[in-house]
Amino acid sequence: MALPAFYYLLGSTSVHESTECNNEYSLQVARAYSDFSDLNTLTLSCRKIFDHITKKTDLTGANFAKISDECLAEHARYWSGEPGKTEEDCLNALFFLNDFFGEYSKTDTVLLKRDGFLHKRIGLMKQHANHGAAHLSLESHDLDIQDLAHFTAAIVMVGEIIRSFDSPSLGDQYFNDLDAASYQAAKKIFPDIADFRLFKTMEVSDQASFYWKNSKHETVRSYFDQLQWAIG
Repeated sequence: MALPAFYYLLGSTSVHESTECNNEYSLQVARAYSDFSDLNTLTLSCRKIFDHITKKTDLTGANFAKISDECLAEHARYWSGEPGKTEEDCLNALFFLNDFFGEYSKTDTVLLKRDGFLHKRIGLMKQHANHGAAHLSLESHDLDIQDLAHFTAAIVMVGEIIRSFDSPSLGDQYFNDLDAASYQAAKKIFPDIADFRLFKTMEVSDQASFYWKNSKHETVRSYFDQLQWAIG
């Protein structure tokens, strides 16, 4: 849901000024609805993905980060049952995901104290989810479209790593196609949407596989902080 929500919010943001003076009330309603629902979709998704609570039995981000090497090895053997997948590659990808969720599945307070760009953006989004989306609040949260773009791109990369091993039949173009379709869907509602696509010039499958294949050369934080400069 993150890609459609991001583009609908981008469309709403793009036409914000024009709808203020537009006499078509229905367009103003569409913008107001999108501003509220799509932002909440993104921030609540962020909180769910990077849930720091380990007392639950759910597969939270923090719980995944605590999975033992033995359990990861067992899952790597399962993934390696797919044609063209080696157990070594599967395990390297799982170790990378393990590091990723260990890095970012923290409380908003901890994340906001970190130096990483994505740390702070996830921290702000979790803060919004806790106070602005899940509960009635008059607090203001300093989120902008760049924060949301960076978060959305990051979870697409992680989603692609998982897809490539768990559902390879969906094809390497799955997220590029979803990116294009999500933009076009938003454009039907907001024709004046900004000419911006997260993955217009990037092959998601190539970028995602580069991360886990080269995880010994750069840290998770380095890869995902640099991602913000590669999108668009």
